[in-house]
Amino acid sequence: MRLVPPPLRLVLVLLPTLLVGSGGDPPRLPNMPRGWTWPPSETMRAASEHCKATLEQFGVAYEAVPEEVLKISTPIVLPRLEVGALRLHPLRGPGRYPMDCALALAFHQVEPALREQGVRSLRFRAMHDYRNVRKRGRTTSMLSRHAIGLAVDVFEVEFDDGTIAVVKRDFAREPRLKAMVDVFAASAAFRDPLSPANDPKDHDDHVHLEARLPLERPPSG
Repeated sequence: MRLVPPPLRLVLVLLPTLLVGSGGDPPRLPNMPRGWTWPPSETMRAASEHCKATLEQFGVAYEAVPEEVLKISTPIVLPRLEVGALRLHPLRGPGRYPMDCALALAFHQVEPALREQGVRSLRFRAMHDYRNVRKRGRTTSMLSRHAIGLAVDVFEVEFDDGTIAVVKRDFAREPRLKAMVDVFAASAAFRDPLSPANDPKDHDDHVHLEARLPLERPPSG
């Protein structure tokens, strides 16, 4: 029996996961959204322009980030960190927090439902951060969606009555936190949130939210 050398065996094992479809489609990086490429494709660039135009249509104030930001397809900042009546409150203090336009647009889409739940602000620590995914307490080789500006880690939530619920302390006893998570779970604009409820090993103290790119959103209807 002919043995396959270890490096070639590794390539043969990984090949099905590195190729998207057939017919010479470009390789896909692990954990990246469907349709995402780097540098951005023409399809992604068109989606970027549509995203910015939609924010402008709905009156969401943003500033384009002129310099290249690592792996963010449509880098923007929200100067007031507000999307409608929803505020994004940085626990690390004032500053410019780059994100992909798709994340801002996704917040715009869930803002009415969050307001119905009395959510005034999402108090976050991490947004754009060039790092890898952590699973079961270990850092993997997969690039995190924080790195491409689509994710945010929410550690506290402020409600209309002035209550600030801390995820680590209050998740099990504050039903409004679960209701907030349910809003994101029900939205096609976001992937399933990670929280103390479904990932206590790595998300015992925060809720991880990831926006979907339009190309990877499930069909509606």
